[in-house]
Parts: sequence; C-alpha cells; structure tokens
Amino acid sequence: MVTMVAKKTIASTIITGEGGLGKTHTVLKSLKAMNLIDTTDVAKFEEGERINPSKSYRVIKGYSTAKGLYRTLFEGNGQVLVFDDCDSVLKDPVALNLLKGALDSYGDRWINWNADIRDDDLPRNFKFTGSIVFISNMDSDRIDQAVKSRAMCVDLSMTQNQKVERMETLIDNPEFMPEYAMQHKRDAITFINEIQNSIKNLSLRSLIAVTKIRADGGEWKSLAKYICTQGA
Repeated sequence: MVTMVAKKTIASTIITGEGGLGKTHTVLKSLKAMNLIDTTDVAKFEEGERINPSKSYRVIKGYSTAKGLYRTLFEGNGQVLVFDDCDSVLKDPVALNLLKGALDSYGDRWINWNADIRDDDLPRNFKFTGSIVFISNMDSDRIDQAVKSRAMCVDLSMTQNQKVERMETLIDNPEFMPEYAMQHKRDAITFINEIQNSIKNLSLRSLIAVTKIRADGGEWKSLAKYICTQGA
C-alpha cells in the first residue's frame, strides 16, 4: 500500500497499531525502495537546489495545528507526506476537514482556508497533488470515519504470538541491528518466545533490549527477564 501511495495510485494509507512494531521502519524502507528522496532535513540540500516533488517524501512528527497542517500540505504539495505519530491532525475538527479535501477520491483535490491568513506566502486555496501516509498508535476505531473512507487502512494490532513471528522475520533482515551478531539476535528471540506470556508490553523495543543484554554476556537471562517483565 505504501508503494501505491508513492506511485500516487491511491491518495493515502492509514497504518495503525501498537508502538514498537516497526511501522515507521517498514514505511520508510518501502519509500526508499522506490528511490524517493528524503527531504525531511532541508539543511542537507544546497540553497536553490531543485527537487522533483513527485520523487521525494517528507516525514512530519509531533504536534501540528490546523493552520500548520495547511502550510505543510502547501509546502509539500506533490510529495509523499508521512505523518508519523502526529495524531493531532487526526483529532482536530478543522484539520480533519482539510484532510478530507486533500484525500478526496473524485476529481481535483482543492484545499481551502477561508479564515484570516496573516502569512502572505500562503494562498487561500490550492490544488493538492501529493499523497499521504499516516502512522499512528491510535486504535483504528478512534480515527474519523470520513478520513478512513478516503484511505486504505492497515491495522497492525497483533497478539503476542504474532509479535514474536514479526520479530523472527525482522532479525533475518541484514539492516536490523547489523552491529550485533545474528546468534545474539536469535538467542534473544528464542528467550522472548519462552517468556512472552510474562512480558507486559511486548514490542520490537523488547527484542532490541534483549539483544543488547545478550551481547553483553554474563548472566544475561536474569537481567533480560527483569527488563521485559518488570521494566517499562
């Protein structure tokens, strides 16, 4: 679905699920596989350097007002915009109305701001040609139905067993913790599988922590068990 968003085949996808499941990693990996340029850090580009919007993406994190969202959509027009844990835009009524226009499935997607604009560089309206990926830890049922109906939704809520299966797949990826030995990662996932029913908040962060503890050596299992079952 992320690939379809990158190709502009669909306007948006919404990916929900608990934190620590590798949602962001998977999305960014998919965008990079499409050879899109990451323009999140504008400082790394020379002044005046031109980037083709249709061949680039930008990641937006944190809080945003509706006015901030309007500016983001305007400045990132044509790009793939990744809203990562930026749940404020999925809760604010004004922001939701902007998104409905940006994600409309029929005809041209015009976005309008009819309130007072003090910023001379922002137009009253513009045609949005970009696409959007939302990554959220929110329950999918809490996301506005009108926005969901305009996007393809992926719910990554998982059982404990499914989370372990997901981790087993990830450790075979050479990009996952490449600085650690594969044996240490396999020992970590085996250990997590054995105690999974005792782990409070099982996530990819659990695997990362246990792998690091395993690599440190010594009586690693007792510390790993404490961190997984008693730690945050």
